[in-house]
Amino acid sequence: MSIKTAFVTGPTGCIGAATVQYLIDHGIEHVVGMSRKRDLSRIDSEYHDRINFIEGDITNRDQVSNAITSTNPDTIIHLAAFQTPDCLANPLLGMEVNVTGTRNIVLAAKELGDSLQRLVLASSSAVYGHREMYPGDSIVTDVPYAPRNLYGYWKVANEGMAQAFHAETEIPTVSIRLSTCYGPGRDLGMTSAPTTLLKCVAAEQPFQMPYQGREHFHFVGDVGAGFAEVGISPFAGYGVFNLRGRTIHTSEYIELAKTAADELGISEPDISIADDAQSMPFANDLDDGESVASFPNMPLTEMSEGVRYSIMKFREMHLAGILDPEYRPGG
Repeated sequence: MSIKTAFVTGPTGCIGAATVQYLIDHGIEHVVGMSRKRDLSRIDSEYHDRINFIEGDITNRDQVSNAITSTNPDTIIHLAAFQTPDCLANPLLGMEVNVTGTRNIVLAAKELGDSLQRLVLASSSAVYGHREMYPGDSIVTDVPYAPRNLYGYWKVANEGMAQAFHAETEIPTVSIRLSTCYGPGRDLGMTSAPTTLLKCVAAEQPFQMPYQGREHFHFVGDVGAGFAEVGISPFAGYGVFNLRGRTIHTSEYIELAKTAADELGISEPDISIADDAQSMPFANDLDDGESVASFPNMPLTEMSEGVRYSIMKFREMHLAGILDPEYRPGG
């Protein structure tokens, strides 16, 4: 398998930025990103001139087809999507972006024929039901679907399209399920709250978590590396995998943030769980055994390390006057 050109949708988002940087760092010669607008603020400046940016809308089939066929990539990593609150606030538009947009990617990928070596689609832990539905210490991927919101249903549809694409083309295809991404670059969506908390620690501002419970976390660098590794590593067939991560309770997360603040010489943070905090809505304890077996280079950063690194970076931004600690849940 020789991957020289990668096509990434949503390259300017938190996960997309981490993905394209990892691809470049690991020898991919041509990285092409497609997004509605050219906003490279989440991508380190040293990478800006190494990304071929195509402005386009994934809901426009012609734009998607032209972008993909003109690029002729070896691997496609599809990350562009509406998050949960936006799907709830704008259900039909959410369907257009998350379902029709994915359909457009899949159909354009089919046009490439055998030249395409890999198709990777972003899925979500939202395809699962309540944690109590699944006995055992962790949730494996072959359990029944039980989405609890429209976003979850759209992701189930995407996994179905991935299976259909592989069945018809026999091109290796992978769906990756993940939960809460945290760290530098995360600034939108309901589950951006844990990252906002770290920003407020760095800015010495108070923050209360709007929800609580056991939550499955992925450090942003691991998410980008995970998607990139799935896109460039040897693999055959179709598979769905849980991205590597770790589940902890909100209270433990807050303690990690307080410890990191102390280590970094930041005054004791005013962070807590809101009195009216809702329960964490997504499943946790995602099993990553099959992920590690199939993609052994998929990394996993310790929570304490990821939290400390994030606060350190946010502190640098705060002192430079460029940190925005506002919580933007979307919707």
